[in-house]
Amino acid sequence: MLKIIDVDWLHDHVLELTFNDGFHGKADLSDYFQKPPFDQISDFICFALTAEGALRWDDAELSATTLRAITQGELQPISNVVNVEEMEAVLKQAAWESMQEDRPDILQAALRAYVEQLGHKRVTERAGIKSRTSAYRSLDSKTKPNFGTLVKLGHAVIELAQENNATQLQATINPTSPLLPPPTR
Repeated sequence: MLKIIDVDWLHDHVLELTFNDGFHGKADLSDYFQKPPFDQISDFICFALTAEGALRWDDAELSATTLRAITQGELQPISNVVNVEEMEAVLKQAAWESMQEDRPDILQAALRAYVEQLGHKRVTERAGIKSRTSAYRSLDSKTKPNFGTLVKLGHAVIELAQENNATQLQATINPTSPLLPPPTR
């Protein structure tokens, strides 16, 4: 299923979008916001990224498929290596904006994208959350999550990204050896 995994407001009604298949580009939503129901929305930049990977403004929503059709960009190769510093910056910014605007859905969306990339089961186990259902609920934009749970999930995605990067680096340096730690003496 096609999902938007990252979105940034650029100017006017233009957004920069990244999709889960690696497509990245800019979408001008001016035409949509001149017609109902979008023409009733007074604050364009007050949108939410849904759990389904769509964008929602109040009661109006645009699917990832609709947005992909109007996005000008290109398919970029999907890398298994994650820029951990960028991840930390995104999560810090999302946490700050969530607190400033009293909108936990901002942080939930940022975390959800990384959790989906790294795998729900792995992240939930690393975070020490007993129930994956609880983790799913914490990332649902329709819920008011426990902040402690979001912190655990954030910490887990950062740790897992660091481990993935180390594994990828080891495979690049020595592609013929198995990815096992050196023997202990």
